[in-house]
Amino acid sequence: MAFKVAEGSVFAVLSRSPWWYSALIGGVFVLTSLVVPSAQIAILVVACSLPFFGIAGFAAYKQFRRPSAQKIQEVDSQARSLSATAVAERIAKIYVDARFDSVEFKGAAAELELERGNRKLLLSSKRFKAANTGIEPLKKLVAAGEQIEATGYLYVALGQISANAEEFANANNIEIIRGSRLVEYFDGTATID
Repeated sequence: MAFKVAEGSVFAVLSRSPWWYSALIGGVFVLTSLVVPSAQIAILVVACSLPFFGIAGFAAYKQFRRPSAQKIQEVDSQARSLSATAVAERIAKIYVDARFDSVEFKGAAAELELERGNRKLLLSSKRFKAANTGIEPLKKLVAAGEQIEATGYLYVALGQISANAEEFANANNIEIIRGSRLVEYFDGTATID
């Protein structure tokens, strides 16, 4: 059973916020304990601060591992100098290293088909240089995937993604690769599930 944090919970919100927000809240609890007259209540208040310091540590760990804006820009520029096929092959390398078979996709919606066991992914980078991506290329990708019984999709986009496209991607198991996630693929540090 996987543990899943509710999207709107305090932990989820603080883990996405700058790490020092949680540390500040924990500090407020500690300072409050100094002015509380009862030692027992002071201990309780300090104990209440501990989860916030834990969240601060978790958020700091995540945030310091995230690539810098400069690194994201460098990889973006590097990707723009490559062809769609070369970008697809760079991303597919992580999957090939994880023992996926990579085969050229025979269709206009994607470049590669990645398969291991009963898992089949379609990788599309055909329009990765487009300034804006709407829902139509994602629908074409899903339609192509339905024909080969794909279980997931990878879509590379360096430009803006419309809200409708984001919603469609979430509903149809499409991972949109951009920004820091593209850096992970290009650096070879991306984790796949």
